[in-house]
This record gives sequence, C-alpha cells and structure tokens, in this order.
Amino acid sequence: MFVGTKEAASLLNISTQRVRVLIKEGRVQGARKINGHTWVIPLYRGMPRVSRKKRGPLARWYSCSHCGKNTIHFHRPNIAANKKKKNTNLHVLSAKRGTKTLAKGHEIEIHGPCKIVYRPNKPHSCGATVWIETLATATMLNFDGTLEQVDSRWIGEESSM
Repeated sequence: MFVGTKEAASLLNISTQRVRVLIKEGRVQGARKINGHTWVIPLYRGMPRVSRKKRGPLARWYSCSHCGKNTIHFHRPNIAANKKKKNTNLHVLSAKRGTKTLAKGHEIEIHGPCKIVYRPNKPHSCGATVWIETLATATMLNFDGTLEQVDSRWIGEESSM
C-alpha cells in the first residue's frame, strides 16, 4: 500500500515537513514523486521504512503500526435480491472496522489509497472472499440520498472536504 507525506507523517508521529526533509536526504526507502508534485511512499508492515544515518542520535520513530483498517464489503445476497425484485433497495456495500459496521449504502467514494483484496482460499473473518481495504476517509451514499462519513485511521488528520 502507498501513502502520501501527510499519512506517513501521521504514522511516524512527526511533521510533514520533516518527512519531506527525510525524502530529500534520500532516507525514505521507495519514495517517489508522481505527477511532478505528489510524493508516494510505500509501506512495509504498515509503516514507511526510514534508513538510519551514520552519526548522531538514534531516530525515535513511532514504531507500532495503526490497527484496524476500514474494509468495504459487498453483499452478494442483497445484490441478487435487488436484481430479482425490482423495487427493493437493500444495501449492497458496508464499511466496517473490525466487527463494527460504520456505514451501509450503495455507492462509496474513497478519498485516498485503497487495496482490493481477492482471497478465495483464505476468506475474511466474515466469510467474504472479495473486499476493499483502506486507511483513508470514505463517503458512503445511500439510495435515499443521505451521506455517511467513514473516518480515516490516520491520527491527527483533518477533514479535507
């Protein structure tokens, strides 16, 4: 999974400016620029990999990774029921964190990086074989036109909408 400088700073518990300095020094492994102005940083076991310097004090990065990704599940029985019975508006998507359902709806917009996972041999704890994992904020839209906000897992992130 890839993140930007703001998300990497949140994971490392340092400022975004400090992350940019580390990138400029070449200490953030795998960091690259896309579209000429946006930095993309890969995660290794949920954290950006920052190399050490030869001299000076040891870096004291925030070492534990954030737990609980937001997962978006597809409800196949509800999709079949909506297709079979024309006037039913059952929810076909649900956003969950662990076992807690955060939002239900029929359309979702994810405001950041996400990963689509298909594991037929190793299903999710609820039995799903296809789901979407994300740490970013998402907006769920229902059939009746209401919006539900699914908060991000980044600490200190402000709403950018």
